[in-house]
Amino acid sequence: MLWPMSSPQRMRMLGWPLGMARREERVPAAQFAQQGRIGAFKKCGFQASGMIRFGCVEELVSALAGFGLRFDLIQLEPGPLHGDLLALSFGSQQLLRVRFDRALHIAGAKPAQRQLFSFELGPAPLSGQLRSHGQSLPADVVFGMATTGEVHLTTGGKRSLAVLVIDPASFQQVATALGHGRFADQLCRSNWLPIEPRHYQRLRRHLLQLFALSELSPPLRGDGLDPVHRQMALQADLQADLLPLLVETLAAACDAGPQLRRAPARIEVVKQAQDWMVRHPDRNTSLDGICQELRASRRTLIQGFQDHLGMGPMAFRKLQRLHMVRQALLAADPQRTTITAVAARFGLLSGGHFARDYRLLFGERPGFTLAAPAKTRPQSRRMLTTVQPREPA
Repeated sequence: MLWPMSSPQRMRMLGWPLGMARREERVPAAQFAQQGRIGAFKKCGFQASGMIRFGCVEELVSALAGFGLRFDLIQLEPGPLHGDLLALSFGSQQLLRVRFDRALHIAGAKPAQRQLFSFELGPAPLSGQLRSHGQSLPADVVFGMATTGEVHLTTGGKRSLAVLVIDPASFQQVATALGHGRFADQLCRSNWLPIEPRHYQRLRRHLLQLFALSELSPPLRGDGLDPVHRQMALQADLQADLLPLLVETLAAACDAGPQLRRAPARIEVVKQAQDWMVRHPDRNTSLDGICQELRASRRTLIQGFQDHLGMGPMAFRKLQRLHMVRQALLAADPQRTTITAVAARFGLLSGGHFARDYRLLFGERPGFTLAAPAKTRPQSRRMLTTVQPREPA
């Protein structure tokens, strides 16, 4: 049995007060108030941050940055991006659910002094596979755990993902208290871990229940809890149930053995090409010219991009440039900027083709982006930064 102990037993082992037991074992609110635990709970800083809805890639970038996840995003499919982010926070820990309806490429440095545990929440991949550093990920896998290196993730369309952001020392403390401290260091160096399907489904169900609980109002849940006690129930689940369940699940997976095969070597060529494209957005270089710059063969470069991004290098280059133009338009003064000049700055010289491609990708004309009032624009930051090739996490 994966998790034989009751919630109070787990909380005693981990040194947490029994007043923060799971919902059905909670003491009455009046008793909490008498014991002063509501004040102590508030001091701990647990809060349900609510739902953040986004309607473009910049709004998703801004939402993630609010939780210290400063990644560069490129939308890989045409049409307006829509989705939402739901966040539960307890001190320095965050549990995020991110749902979106377009394929994305996500890259950037991992946050310092944080460890990420990422999960697919759908019962099966909804549209294509996830690929991390060129590695095709199965449905039942925890990924992103390495504490060093970078994120290099491609999603295959509509997705629902959960991400636990935690201090590595806190995770080590929980693992050690449960007798699994030996494998915590191993997880800091490993980026993927396949999970036995029934264990993964149990973990997935628990995550879905946590998010569902955070979304429902007291009348819908029928428990009569006020917001403070609803937050306390979520905190109890996160601390007393989710973390120990995650530790036990990962420990069992480490003992089980089989790991994912090593990512294809050509992913490094893809990263080098992406970096070169960011540094030279205005150069209208042919595919052969890029191959010469990287000293790579056409076959290697084309196959690498197809495997990891589902498109050729020149198609990706066009998407990358369109995102750069959009960032420039969002940051520009409409009275002093022409769309043609901005597009030309990023090597997009055919005005008709540019306007068509821009509208197909983002669902709006470039003139609409430029003319949008500043107060209604997504918070803009330069998404496509230059990232030097690093060792895959």
